[in-house]
Amino acid sequence: MTVSTVQLLIKKWKILGSLNTKPRSGRPRKISTKTARRIVGDTKKYPQITSGEIQAALEKDGVVVARSTILEQK
Repeated sequence: MTVSTVQLLIKKWKILGSLNTKPRSGRPRKISTKTARRIVGDTKKYPQITSGEIQAALEKDGVVVARSTILEQK
């Protein structure tokens, strides 16, 4: 690690009291990380599954998503 990196870390520690990253600005995700992993997992497990079938399976579990959201995750 370079000296400048260590200096920046010490400065951050003194100002914030921790080295954790702060939340970033931007649009919130439409779906949770868990739902996104489920969509990808279902797609890998059943390559011929349609977005409509994934949407129906998610709706059974109370998660409402648009087909376009599912297509973005594939």
